[in-house]
Amino acid sequence: MNEHAAREVVLIRAIESADSERAIFTNDDRAYAGRAAAELARWQATERRQPASAEAFIGKRAELLANTLTRRAPALAQTARAFNWPAWIGLALPALALAAGALIEHIADRQHVNILAFPLLAIVLWNVIVYALLAISWVLRATGADRSVDSRGPRRWITAIGKRLPRANSGPVATAIDAFVSQWSTRVASLMAARAARVLHLAAALFAIGAIGGLYVRGLVFEYRAGWESTFLDAPVVHAILSLFLSPAAHWIGMPFPGVDEVAAMRFANGAPNAASANAARWIHLYAITVAAVVVVPRLVLALVARLHEQRRMNAFSFDLNEPYFRRLTGAFGGAPVSLRVIPYSFTVDEAAHDGLRTIARALLGDEAAVTLHAPVAFGAEESINDALIKATHPAALTLALFSLAATPEPENHGVFLKMLRSTLGSQPAVLVDESGYRQRLGSDSSAERRLAERRDAWRYFCKTAGIDVVFNDLSAPDLAAIERDFEHAVSATPAASDQ
Repeated sequence: MNEHAAREVVLIRAIESADSERAIFTNDDRAYAGRAAAELARWQATERRQPASAEAFIGKRAELLANTLTRRAPALAQTARAFNWPAWIGLALPALALAAGALIEHIADRQHVNILAFPLLAIVLWNVIVYALLAISWVLRATGADRSVDSRGPRRWITAIGKRLPRANSGPVATAIDAFVSQWSTRVASLMAARAARVLHLAAALFAIGAIGGLYVRGLVFEYRAGWESTFLDAPVVHAILSLFLSPAAHWIGMPFPGVDEVAAMRFANGAPNAASANAARWIHLYAITVAAVVVVPRLVLALVARLHEQRRMNAFSFDLNEPYFRRLTGAFGGAPVSLRVIPYSFTVDEAAHDGLRTIARALLGDEAAVTLHAPVAFGAEESINDALIKATHPAALTLALFSLAATPEPENHGVFLKMLRSTLGSQPAVLVDESGYRQRLGSDSSAERRLAERRDAWRYFCKTAGIDVVFNDLSAPDLAAIERDFEHAVSATPAASDQ
């Protein structure tokens, strides 16, 4: 998915998650977008002779809903537009760098060139430092020590943009904006880092080119005399320093590098050239070649690499379709009805709890989702789950192991049941603990909340030991916001069990 489509998906997801009252997008809006997106996704897939993908459906649906934002929620539409990459930055900053490099010599003496304090030498040193820092960051990322080195700055910049945008003080619009800024800044950070790297590397290369070009242009009308001066360094040390930086360039063009005596004779007397000071053309050539080799060429290569990363990341956005939000949207897209398979352990699901499970199925898997409720697995008969699942005739998008909070978890029974279920499915089931029966048993007891919390803690410890996420809810009156929130991690970590 490309950047534009991904941004719309994140925006629409933030709105739908915050707009529980359907004030921004009505039920009709959402239903129409779902039907039209499904038709468009299938039509385009047919044109390309490819199977229709759920990701294409999600992108089309987000596009259709985003088209209504301007009149429904202008602040949200403005938020989305604010994150468009301003293309002028990629032209303006390098152009300014080129001009700045060309003008850098205007601050220097037009008659004297101090070869020890040459502006081009500062450019070389600065870029060497930058290369060292880049190398350190690459090593850290390659070794896994720090995987966010290249995204912290862009993330802070994007978040700062979001804070400056006008918004409502409260309500679903404000909540949606906050969620969108947070989620999109995380997703787009690596792309923004690649873009920033491309622009900065290109600007650095053009700054150096401008500095070189400025020297040669001004050298046509001014005669630069080269020399050096220092309070602490003598000629041999200065020769060694200059040789370190410039002798490779001299060797490359076949020019003999000046000896110590020649460098000593070029020392300025009282800050001015003496009779032995040399015309600066040779030194300008050496510095220009060195800057081209150390700064211009590497920076252009780095800009090209950053551009390749940018192009790849622009079209490499993806979403985990196992997350509850996407499961709900794509529930009926495949054409076949989807089902939430529920396997209770050691208790009977009454009609109120069954209704609650239907509500949860629609919240997690879409409005057309159904519930396939298996017969309860008896305490001590954990092995029977294998036969029950093997005989199942309907595939399920999600399998849910259902327990009662009234029961105390036992590794020898509840644990064995989960192991058998996991072995049969080939994946980890989601786990829901129903609180309704235990709440009814406790009634209005003053210690009810404390005892509920203690029993939850026992189940949390049991499931943590088994390496399973657990979700608590009252099936007689399910809290859908809590269901979606709590299942966000548990369900996304559970592959759809469509093979059963």
